[in-house]
Amino acid sequence: MLIHSSSNLDNIKSQYQNVSNKISQSKSQNEKGNSNAVSDSVVLSSNSKPSMEYVPGELLVRFKGKAPDNLTLKHGISAEIIKKFDLPDQMLTRSSGDLCQIKLNGISVEEALAIAGSNSNIAYAEPNYIISVPQDQPNQNNESNANVFSPSVKTPNDLKEELWGLKNEGQLGGKPGADINAEMAWNITTGDKKNGPLIAVIDTGVDIKHPDLINNIFTNTAEIPGDGIDNDGNGFIDDVHGYNFHDMNNDPTDNHSHGTHCAGTIGAEGNNGEGITGVAWNANILPLKFMDKSGGTTAAAIEAVIYATKMGADICSNSWGGGGFSQALHDAIAAYPGLFICAAGNNSENNDLGPHYPSNYDLPNVISVASTDQNDQLSSFSNYGKQTVDIAAPGSKIYSTTPNGQYAFKSGTSMATPHVSGVAALIMSAYPELPVSDVKAAILEGGVELPELKDKVATGKRLDAYKALVIAGEKAQQLKSHK
Repeated sequence: MLIHSSSNLDNIKSQYQNVSNKISQSKSQNEKGNSNAVSDSVVLSSNSKPSMEYVPGELLVRFKGKAPDNLTLKHGISAEIIKKFDLPDQMLTRSSGDLCQIKLNGISVEEALAIAGSNSNIAYAEPNYIISVPQDQPNQNNESNANVFSPSVKTPNDLKEELWGLKNEGQLGGKPGADINAEMAWNITTGDKKNGPLIAVIDTGVDIKHPDLINNIFTNTAEIPGDGIDNDGNGFIDDVHGYNFHDMNNDPTDNHSHGTHCAGTIGAEGNNGEGITGVAWNANILPLKFMDKSGGTTAAAIEAVIYATKMGADICSNSWGGGGFSQALHDAIAAYPGLFICAAGNNSENNDLGPHYPSNYDLPNVISVASTDQNDQLSSFSNYGKQTVDIAAPGSKIYSTTPNGQYAFKSGTSMATPHVSGVAALIMSAYPELPVSDVKAAILEGGVELPELKDKVATGKRLDAYKALVIAGEKAQQLKSHK
């Protein structure tokens, strides 16, 4: 794992340039054979450019101690601290102190990085990357079908035929059984909103009033809605249903559709006779918006991760990423004690050769997810990596919730990721005593091996909810026997 320090900061720009060139070269080679690849995702808008795109005139700086009141990068060159991150204890070490977002005065980002490399008070510095939301791509055969499967013991009345990722009988031209085996999993648990895990969806926000999501949205009972007071003392006013780190207010409403779609796959309310069901019928979803329809920044993403840590989120679902290494984001994820599930990316690229972040952060709490289609093939758009991508899940032509009470098909590793997040929610609901390491191991060990995924993902497997729950149950029993 690449760690930036004061001794190598002056090489940051050339490192980023080399990584970007590798990514661009790999992308051009893959696109020749994947001209019809269809995806819908949130990506770092840098792969098509010779260098990473970032906010002009800003840096993220980690000091070795307390940030100075008046920041001088060099004689005659000052900078303004516009935000000091409220870091959790896990991010505070003897060697590193305050993390700040700074505004540069009369100097470029490249020049400031070079100066920071020789500043003995700075642990590391980096650009504030721009994260953008691409236009939704069209999906083939997205006709709505209101038919449902014949009910059985654990089949909800809203398991639509469009939801092939949960139950595939070839209804959309796919391969029967190419699904996550959800019905068998639901015989063990359908999730637990009250006592189950808190699931942070870090994205473009969530339509918290969607009829299929409204009952599964987190409510911060320590806050009094609308009184303008930070009742729980966490530094955020009236954060009743999550927070908006793009606009820094308490309204996480989705003005794009991406985050709402991901939330529905994780935890649209099941068996309510409304629309669809999520992997977890009963879920507790914490909407954390760090992008609007025009995009966001790495700084906002870091804020969202820190907030998830503060609020005790057990799972972070991250259907976004791409581009350059961020030490600050790496540190925030490393300090987060829950399971951090990430999309592998949609450029048909090998992440072993051209890293994709945050999915490529080599951390014990990260799961990187590729996408499969309804025939158990790796989706044409999906990134892969025998060493850096952990598992695959359904991600092509996924039907889920969108704003204003609507539903739509979307494709991407963005859509595969919430399937894994939903299974993690089922495991934590059934076996809350399991540590994060065991939950991750159950998900990876419980997948179904597919020849199509050999040498494409580390496990060579596609997600299986039932087998993951069975293995989690065995691990829970082992914990009990050792007490």
